[in-house]
Amino acid sequence: MLIGSIKTGTSSLWGLLVDKTNGSVVSGGLTHKGDISRKEKDFFGDPSMWRMGRAWYERVWPRCPLRPTVAIDATPAYHVWHDAPKNMRTFFGPLLPALRLVWVLRDPVSKFWSYFWELKSYGGDWDRVSFSQFATPKLARARTCLQRDPSSPLWPPSMPPPFDNCAPHLDHGLYYPQLQRWLQFFAPSQLLLVSFSGYTAQPAAVLRDVLIHGRLSLDVATRASAAAAARPTKKTKYNSRARGRGHMPRRLWNEVHALYQPFVDRLYVLIRDTKIAVSPCGARGTRFLDPPNTTLAASPARAGPDD
Repeated sequence: MLIGSIKTGTSSLWGLLVDKTNGSVVSGGLTHKGDISRKEKDFFGDPSMWRMGRAWYERVWPRCPLRPTVAIDATPAYHVWHDAPKNMRTFFGPLLPALRLVWVLRDPVSKFWSYFWELKSYGGDWDRVSFSQFATPKLARARTCLQRDPSSPLWPPSMPPPFDNCAPHLDHGLYYPQLQRWLQFFAPSQLLLVSFSGYTAQPAAVLRDVLIHGRLSLDVATRASAAAAARPTKKTKYNSRARGRGHMPRRLWNEVHALYQPFVDRLYVLIRDTKIAVSPCGARGTRFLDPPNTTLAASPARAGPDD
């Protein structure tokens, strides 16, 4: 399960997993949601999809072949759906320990900026929305919740009033309370966290780590990694829907960063205490979610291989 996150390169990583493994990783069939469903099944998160039932989800997947093969459901919004881990436990029952989870994490400020430009790409009313108009009311709502209760996790949106919907759109970067939720159902050893910046720099190394985490053989992982290294991701091949224009205003960058930073700090402690693996190796034990420097808000927005 590639459970997160939106705007962190999951489409790129999913493509390597499916294309470079010679059939050892299968993505399942299409659903009524169209081509995107080859990657993202949405089943365990979206309540309308969950209601489709076990038989519907099982029909999406081919019968297991004789050779070692794993299936991948790469739905990057799973991490933000509160009931997703519980639904997985319900569905898989005693087989739950066999699941392996991969979660790509990106500096939440950059991710929020990228997500805004993704929404802008849809046109219509979004053409008239500035980043300030988009972010300011959301930040104000989050601050109101924190003033009422400084210990509020701001997530999930379904918290009872007056704490409901505390961080609209911002909640996608609240990794700390979300990881706490997943650890209620999964052992730390079932999780592999991937550094977005590490993936953009070393996609072949991350591919190898993910395949080994998914319990594919070392031979499969090594061959796939070599194939990915032979054709590296072009740094100019951006997701055009999320490229952005201009700069994030410094005032808003400071506000968004200030909101996220306590949650990021707690996440580092949780990762350390639970000994969850992080890929690539160079990211382990580092503050891999911190912005690269404090000039980010004053520099042109740079896009990576976004989701």
